[in-house]
Amino acid sequence: MMTLEPELDGVCRQLAALALAQLDQESPLGVRQTEQLRRALTTAGDALGWTATAAHSDDSIADVSKDFMTMAKGGSRAMGRDLAKELASKKVEVKQLGTTLAAATKLAEGPETAFPTEIVFSYTVRDAFSELVTKTETVEVTEASEAASAAAALARSMPARTKLADLMITELKRQQSQLEVMTKALGEFIEESRGLLREVLANLQ
Repeated sequence: MMTLEPELDGVCRQLAALALAQLDQESPLGVRQTEQLRRALTTAGDALGWTATAAHSDDSIADVSKDFMTMAKGGSRAMGRDLAKELASKKVEVKQLGTTLAAATKLAEGPETAFPTEIVFSYTVRDAFSELVTKTETVEVTEASEAASAAAALARSMPARTKLADLMITELKRQQSQLEVMTKALGEFIEESRGLLREVLANLQ
């Protein structure tokens, strides 16, 4: 079995991401995506010595396709680990916000609180592209009234932030499901890329 070099980690992820993109868009890769795939395969071919493979193989496309599969599966596993980690964090986000709210309230009411101090918390927002992302915010408070205001603002935002966190959990689970489907269909993706593989091999020689 091929051993993946650390420098190929990014290539593995990109191959898996492109396979996933094709599944999501339910159509062949676009021009830009195809060029990204070409560059990724060229990088892999340089690192793995595909020129030598082709010179000593009766079926070079079949042989390099095995490398392609190994890398794409490796990228899929890495993406799966990322999703699992993010999902685990997202599932406790609202609880952690509640803990932060309690801590901020304690800061405001505690006569021995040392100011200035910081209140740090993470929550779900929509970015400029309406994608759900996690944002970490740091609020510096210099007196009890500021801590009280921060606590009040956090309390008011809890319903909306809880809803967004729940939506992101649903989306992360959907992504996990899509990743599983993509991984099972990698053989088809690689088969459809054989023409591009031939071009990459020809250019490497």
